[in-house]
Formats: sequence, structure tokens, C-alpha cells
Amino acid sequence: MESIEDIHKRIAELSSAIDVQLDVLKALEKRRSDARRALNSSLDPMARLPVEIASEIFIRCTTDSPSSVFTEEPLKFLHVCQLWREIAVSCPSLWASLQIKQVRPKNPDFNKACWDWFERARALPLSLCLHQGLHHSLRAWLKHFGRQIAHLELHVSDESQLYHVEAQGPFPELQRMEICYSNDLADSELDDSDDDAIFRFISSSVGMLLAAPSLVDCTFESMEYDVDADDLDSRTTHTSLRHLRLGTASAGHYSRNSAKILLGLTLPALETLHLTNLDIIPEDLLSFFVESGSASSLQSLHMVISPFEGAEWSPLSPNLLDSCFRPLTALRTLELFHGLESDYIALLGVIRAKDFLPKLQHLLIHGPFGKPSNWKLVLDTIVARGEGTEWVLRSVQVISTIVWKETDLPLGVLTRLRELVREEGMSIYAGSRTTNFV
Repeated sequence: MESIEDIHKRIAELSSAIDVQLDVLKALEKRRSDARRALNSSLDPMARLPVEIASEIFIRCTTDSPSSVFTEEPLKFLHVCQLWREIAVSCPSLWASLQIKQVRPKNPDFNKACWDWFERARALPLSLCLHQGLHHSLRAWLKHFGRQIAHLELHVSDESQLYHVEAQGPFPELQRMEICYSNDLADSELDDSDDDAIFRFISSSVGMLLAAPSLVDCTFESMEYDVDADDLDSRTTHTSLRHLRLGTASAGHYSRNSAKILLGLTLPALETLHLTNLDIIPEDLLSFFVESGSASSLQSLHMVISPFEGAEWSPLSPNLLDSCFRPLTALRTLELFHGLESDYIALLGVIRAKDFLPKLQHLLIHGPFGKPSNWKLVLDTIVARGEGTEWVLRSVQVISTIVWKETDLPLGVLTRLRELVREEGMSIYAGSRTTNFV
């Protein structure tokens, strides 16, 4: 009979033999895995393609639809196989755009993931969208990559979030920027806001423009400014900005934004301007056009006319129409939304003169336009602008909120409008928001 000591010894020997066999088994499993990977690589069509073509396929498979944190699609390629991971990591274009909708400051991997993302983009221009302002853990990250950012979209809930982004500048390559205020973005993990600064925004908005000296296209949405012209010492000049949208407008939708930022700006290169809330007095609008030099450069003007609280005047009223629009000698596109029919009649009466907005090519008016005599005025205006010369006015859209069927328009007017389309090659829209009766 074995002694207890001998049994312990035999158990140890068996355990050692098992460990040896387990090591052999693991080695065999690794060799099998390597063989399978080699087989998969041989069978995978991606393995037979040049890296450039495989990368282009990956790029075309990605979309602009965001995940809750990152643009999800590039991450998927990292977890298919080693080959796909290598292709994805070596393709900078996959990582040149990042959208962060949910900050995870307590996740230790979050900050590293942001750094890794843009580092894979190498030297490409970057596109960044932040939906909760700039968390303090990402300030060094934005400071590092800020010089590469060409497109920046910010959703902020208070003024301090704009200041924190501006402080990481300058952004010398930034060409397109959108800043949107949303009061449902407050988050206890974001930067503490200064109660006195909330809703003022104008200095930080102008500061963001100055931090981007190459900026060409800028949109502000839902921003309100607690400032008057008397509060500003001087105007700030931005020489590159060509397109400024203070809110957005279309026949079916518009978002408001204060026009008060114009009180502090000089934009000599401005070509496009969207105004959705005329909360400045007429003299200040005219001052912006003339004194800032924008009157001679502006080519496209989009305005929401209907008065809001704090915007109790219309640039189409008889005593303001000429002074507001006549200086815009380079204007080619004029789009007006939500105005009164009487306002539009005043405009059509003045615009018949060819020295009023002499380069105008496209006119859009949207609102309660419906009287038969007024449709006749539309026709007369179009014809008057084309008499004795080439048809400079090439496109006219009258989108009525009170016209529902073709018979609401005078037959003679419709017939002549159709002739202008057919014979002169004009683009004419006359009808409801959904139907062109021409």
C-alpha cells in the first residue's frame, strides 16, 4: 500500500504531465488558428485587392449616420479580422470625421479613443461635431488637433462652452462652422456655466469667428443676444467669411436666430446672408450693409419677414423698402419668407424698375399670396424686368400659403407664365408649397 507521501508525489507528477500536455494543446490550437487565418486571408476577396482599393471600399461602406458616441462604422472594421483591422487603421480618410453625442468622462478608455481616432487620420483635414460642448477632459485633445479641423459643429447649452472651445484655438484651417444653442443639453458632468453669461453669447460668437481666420461658411441657430448697438465699442472685421446664416429658412420650415451679432461685425467678403429674426432696428441693418462693405459684395439674401417679439418692423414697408434694398447692387438672389401679402405687393411695385437690384436673377416670395390682381402684378413685374434687354431675372418662385388649386390663379396669368417658361427658358413656380401650377 502506497504511503501518503508517495500519493502526493504521484499527483504532482500527473499534474506536471497535464500542464505539459496543455501547453502542447495550446500550441496546436494556435497553429490551427494561424492556419485558419491564412486560409481566410487566401479566400477573402479583400486579401486579393490592393490596399488602396480595399480602403476605398471601406470608405464607401461608411455613412454619415452617427452612433451614440462615435461614427460607428469605422470601428466595425477593427473587429472582423486582423487583415481588415490593418486596412482600416491604414486608411486615414476613415478617421477624418468624428461625431461625439455622449461624453463618457468616467470611462478611462474614452479619452484615449478620441486621441486614437484623429491620430489615425494623420495629416488630413478633420471634421468634428460635439453635441454636449467641450468636456474638460478633451481640452488638450482639441488643442492638439485644432489646427487640422476644417469643419466644426457645436451644440451648446451656455456661453461658457463656447469660450472653452475658443480657448483651444486658433483653428487656422477651419472653413465651415455651425453653432447651435439647445437648452436641453445641460449636464452635470460638463463644465460649470456662469449664470451671468447664459444667453448673451455675442462676445463668444464673435470670438469663435476670430479664432478661425480662414472661415468661409458659418451658421448660428437658436442663439439670442442680450446686447444693443450702444453696448459695442467697435465692429470686428472678418475678411474671409462669405456665407453667414443666422438661422435657416425654407418654404416649410425655419429656425430663428438673433441678428444682433451683425452689430459687432464687418464682413467685406460676405456673399450670402440668412436673417430669420429682425431684432435690430432698420438703421442698424442698413449700417451693417453699407459701413461694413457687405452691400457691394452680397449676392444672396434670405429673410424671414414676419415680425416676432422684438422684431416689429418689416424691411418691405413702404418707408424702408428703398433704403434697405437699393444699396445691394450685387444681389442676385432674394428669398423672402412669411411676409404679408401687402409687403410683397410693395416689393413687386418697386422691383419693376430695372435700376432696383439690377443684377437680380432669382426671386422667391413665400406667404399668404392669393388675390387675382396680385398674381397679375407678378406677371407684370417679370415682363417689365425683361423688356428691351436680355432676361436678367431668370427664376421666380411665388409659394402661397392660401392657394390650393390651379383655378385659384387667373387663367390668363397662368397661360402667359407658361409661355415665358417655354419661350424664354425661365424657371417659374406659382402655386402652393407642394404644387407648381405653371
